Amino acid sequence: MTATSRSLSFALKSATVRSSSGHFLRELLANEHLPQDELQARQDHAARAIAEQAMQESPFYRRLYGERGIDPRILDDPRRWAELPILDRATVKAHSGEFATPEAVGRGVRTALTGGSTGEPLRTLHDARVPSLALAWRMYSWWGIQPYDDLARIGRWSFGRMDAVKNTIAWWPTRQLSLDAAVISEETMTEFHRAVTRVRPRLLEGYVGALLELADFLERRGLRIPGPTAVATTAAPLTAPVRARLEDAFEAPVHDEYRGSEFGWMAGECDRQDGLHIFSDVRRIEVVDADGRPAPPGEEGDLVITDLRNRVFPMLRYRNGDRGILRERSCPCGRSLPLMEPPQGRTIDVLHLPSGASLAHRLTALFSAHPESVRLFQIHQQADASLTIRVVPGPGERSRRHVEDAVEDLRTRIRHEVPVRIEYVESLPYTGGKTKYILSDLPAVVPQAPTPPPDTPSVRA
Repeated sequence: MTATSRSLSFALKSATVRSSSGHFLRELLANEHLPQDELQARQDHAARAIAEQAMQESPFYRRLYGERGIDPRILDDPRRWAELPILDRATVKAHSGEFATPEAVGRGVRTALTGGSTGEPLRTLHDARVPSLALAWRMYSWWGIQPYDDLARIGRWSFGRMDAVKNTIAWWPTRQLSLDAAVISEETMTEFHRAVTRVRPRLLEGYVGALLELADFLERRGLRIPGPTAVATTAAPLTAPVRARLEDAFEAPVHDEYRGSEFGWMAGECDRQDGLHIFSDVRRIEVVDADGRPAPPGEEGDLVITDLRNRVFPMLRYRNGDRGILRERSCPCGRSLPLMEPPQGRTIDVLHLPSGASLAHRLTALFSAHPESVRLFQIHQQADASLTIRVVPGPGERSRRHVEDAVEDLRTRIRHEVPVRIEYVESLPYTGGKTKYILSDLPAVVPQAPTPPPDTPSVRA
């Protein structure tokens, strides 16, 4: 089907069965060109509204704010936002049963599971009434990608057989290819390359580590991905050498995006590839110092996130474990959405098996089916490639059974290629306030930037 036919089909769906997505996309595209003071005023209004709703309808916030004598009416002065308490993962996990509001019913709720960069499993809820995919569509448009363009993804986007059929029907005539990043092998990458060569998607999106695996595979086989307009990365830092490596492998500009299981999309690069635009019309991102005080632009600190649209499971001032830096200057692209540096301190966590297969980011959700059964976990690959999984179990009677079942699923997934041991521990060490959930004693593979030809400028035009 031609691009014109897909465009007409998307326009029809946006006016009928996906009218909420189409309306939201138009709103988002308008917001990015608002004057900065007006955009900030709208964010302040939305922040005050979600705080009021949380205190009135969420048992957790009603109790928390009540105990501290906090009245959301203080937010009539937006400068007092920083007086609201900051939440951490442990607090949300311990009280997750108290967060939901009466609006968390039926099809208005979508479960979000994460193991997180700290290895501490967490279950939250998204407000399914918010057509959040429109956030991605807006970001894709910055790279010349339209919502109806074919795309290919490498990550946790895989479906079961029936869900895959439903997804294909829902998105027809747009074609979406996927490669499961849980276990990447020569066989799965060969199949993925064949599909991409046949469909020729305009966007290739995936986890940084998984995209590097695919780049290495293409180089070994002397293959290429035909003609993507853009490549998008998430789940790990996009360093300059990694960006250069991927752009050389896929022959397309590579863009960074910031997202998390608790919130979905939060920020993304535009075509200038110089800082991430914060989606400040739907998320409030702050940077605070060790004492929780706002850090000035240019100073690194802890990222604190607020979802301005989630009315079923409010997430207000949540310290998500990442480090970040806000920028003061605006982007020359003309969009008024503020800028931030790429999040600091995230890692490319891929474990390698002797067969050449690799274990990637589904490791973060190893215990997500029963997050209450695991307080913390850490996966350590020894020098002989065997895996040791250290677990601080939860208090439930069935906690250890849930752990054993999840680890057995992992053994099956890797076809028992290496031994996988469980160690139950009382605590795990912290480094810089976080537990590193992936450790490897195998030699690290550092991607190298391609060497430019002689007399080639090193600065991107």
